Amino acid sequence: MKFSIFYFLCIFGVFTMDAQVTVKGTVKDENGTIVAFASAALINATDSTLVRGSLTDENGEYKIENVPSGKYRILASFIGYDHVYSDIIDLKPDSKNATVDIFFLQKGILLDETVIVAKRPFLEQKPDRLVVNVASSAIAAGGTAMEILQKVPGVVILQDKVTLGGSQNLQVWVDGKPSPYTDMNALLRDMPGDQIEKIELITQPGAQFDAAGGPILNVVLKRNADLGFKGTAAVTLGGYRVDQADVDAGKENYYRLNPSINMTYRNGKINLFGNAAYNQGNYFDVFIMERYIGEEVYKGKNIDRADYRFKSVRFGADYFITEKSTIGTVFRTWARTGDGNSFNRTSVFDATENILYTKFNTENASDSKRSGIFSNLYFKHEFDRKTGKSFNVDLDFNAFNTRNINDLTIFPDDAPNLKSLSRQDVDQPVNIIVAKADYKHPVDSTFKLETGIKTSFATVDNDLNFYRNNVRSELESNNFLYKENINAAYVNVNKTLNKFEFNAGLRAEQTIISGEVMDSLVLDRNYTQLFPSASALYRLNKNMALQSSYSRRVNRPGFQQQNPFSYFIDSLTYTRGNPALKPEIIHTAQLNLTYDGQPFFGVAYYNTDDVIIENAPKLEGTKTFTTAENLAKQKRLEIQLNFPIKIGKIIDGFGGNQAIYNAYDATYLDVKYKASRWHWLGYWQINASLPRDFKIEFGGFYMTKFLEEFITIDNLAAINLGISKLFADKKGRIALSFNDILYSQNSNASIDFSDVKVNFFQRELSRQLRLTCSYQFGNTKMKNVTGRSSASESESSRVKVD
Repeated sequence: MKFSIFYFLCIFGVFTMDAQVTVKGTVKDENGTIVAFASAALINATDSTLVRGSLTDENGEYKIENVPSGKYRILASFIGYDHVYSDIIDLKPDSKNATVDIFFLQKGILLDETVIVAKRPFLEQKPDRLVVNVASSAIAAGGTAMEILQKVPGVVILQDKVTLGGSQNLQVWVDGKPSPYTDMNALLRDMPGDQIEKIELITQPGAQFDAAGGPILNVVLKRNADLGFKGTAAVTLGGYRVDQADVDAGKENYYRLNPSINMTYRNGKINLFGNAAYNQGNYFDVFIMERYIGEEVYKGKNIDRADYRFKSVRFGADYFITEKSTIGTVFRTWARTGDGNSFNRTSVFDATENILYTKFNTENASDSKRSGIFSNLYFKHEFDRKTGKSFNVDLDFNAFNTRNINDLTIFPDDAPNLKSLSRQDVDQPVNIIVAKADYKHPVDSTFKLETGIKTSFATVDNDLNFYRNNVRSELESNNFLYKENINAAYVNVNKTLNKFEFNAGLRAEQTIISGEVMDSLVLDRNYTQLFPSASALYRLNKNMALQSSYSRRVNRPGFQQQNPFSYFIDSLTYTRGNPALKPEIIHTAQLNLTYDGQPFFGVAYYNTDDVIIENAPKLEGTKTFTTAENLAKQKRLEIQLNFPIKIGKIIDGFGGNQAIYNAYDATYLDVKYKASRWHWLGYWQINASLPRDFKIEFGGFYMTKFLEEFITIDNLAAINLGISKLFADKKGRIALSFNDILYSQNSNASIDFSDVKVNFFQRELSRQLRLTCSYQFGNTKMKNVTGRSSASESESSRVKVD
């Protein structure tokens, strides 16, 4: 690690100590016509890792400057053409210039027998997002989507929720689509990670994105467009044996079985793709709590065990009507069933905890059924493929249904026959329709315009029936019908002027919301808001750049937060919604210093008004419940320092640090709540490529004690290790991973506010061993669909080194 830090400190001088060579050239098609705005990437000739990228200008010319001596290739790509690799470019210390002209081959031509595969780096910094390529990760193999998200720098799973540096103001999307009315955390816990191609972290969404929410984590599912038929089959076995002595249980076995298949077929104007997955297993959640209520202390131990079965199918088709027009559809459906059984034992003591007053138990038998379908129909027309002038139309339909039945049985520890029975039966169908249109118009190579409109309609019908001793309770039962319509329009402009690049956008959104409880209107709102955003990039020199940005965004109350019903977790704990919630407004400013497009130092500041406190605590007798309230102003400051890790040609990766300041200023229950805290988050990911196609990955994170709303959470950490090997001519892959090796990803937390004093500890099945085996079948090379003879690489490039 000392070497890594030295590497980071010396990175500015690396390119000045070696030869400074300029690689340039022209990209044309096979007819000699220039190809503007094509990608021309410089890659290492030995391992195909990306060194630096470039785009051709309107004359089809590209230039890559300050290249040290070594052996490289140029990888050229553009929509409608196959990737083309140049011959090897051997840059000597005395070289000055290298000219590499590229000629695209006709789509579908098979290259000669030497096939070069460009290996994507684990992290790729794009202009507006950080891309995490997890498809080939040994640690990620066989994991769920929730577990794979933890590989994203700064992402931490807290209390079964995805957070960014501990903040829960984070959106999770799938294939560029948000699902704000469903429990995305629950879906991610079950979704097999083998379906995931990459994850995009968009920390500062622009005007083209919905104004609601904070940073975006976009989960991109696998999709292949190679000619011919291709597929991948995989199976994962995993689990662990856990000692449950702290909740008065013995050692228990937990397992996971996850087969999946992914297939694509493309021929001529048709592209078909699909995948299917099944995930079956069991898990647990341990919750140990101490409540201090008046002169009494309530100590509870809770273990929740569950078996689950999850299945999903996704398929789609693209039809290329003409060279410029494409129509397509995607359909995704999933279903999950689960049976759970939790047991809670609560002991009541006096204030000194020396006298035991009583013990009582709560059993919760649950039956959960969740399902969903997503369908999309799109049309895309490219007026000018080379400049990117295009028009897109999307129409989405989502339907989800959740049915949860919880049977609670409460009885004294010394009189198990004296039982109190209650049942919660929740049926929640959700329907969402979204239509949007986007138009991109490059005025010239330095000025681009983008505009679009969107409308969405959502209905959520939440039917809760509560029974006591088999008699329906009218007081605790309700029906909440929620309707939402959001209409939006945006314009976004981008201008390049010498060393400056400017981007500015404005989004307008109209929100119409209504909510009815038992035919009584409890929620009725109609308002319009404007959301500006702007960013600027100044190139200090060939390698370094300074980037700044500002945006105004909104975080609307979630459906569950506005639903005014009570949902019991155990006999003494429940949550309750609040229909009077207002949206919170977030102002965000960022400043980043980048090197070769990679941000290594950054500062971000968030100022939030009308903060929605998710878990505002209250006491109701001996019961503790939480509700969402607009209580506070929040200030959050993030200082980030990242560095690469590279030792020779074998070891590479990244490391990072975040210093985070979180502060709240609120008045709640007539009591002033003013709290703040700094915390530190460190993370790393190290990869080692070994002989005979072995690869080892070592990663993890550590976060100090931090503050989130009224809750203070102690240190969190996790260490993960993975090893993988390719076999069968690199068509097969086997991976073994060990996650949370030290079993340190457990939460110790506390609430100390007014008369609410609670300490709790939570742990779950975070430590696991997983073995995954996958195999690719079908064609692994491009097929010659035109009848032409194959061409060699040298016929597609012209290399000249001065």
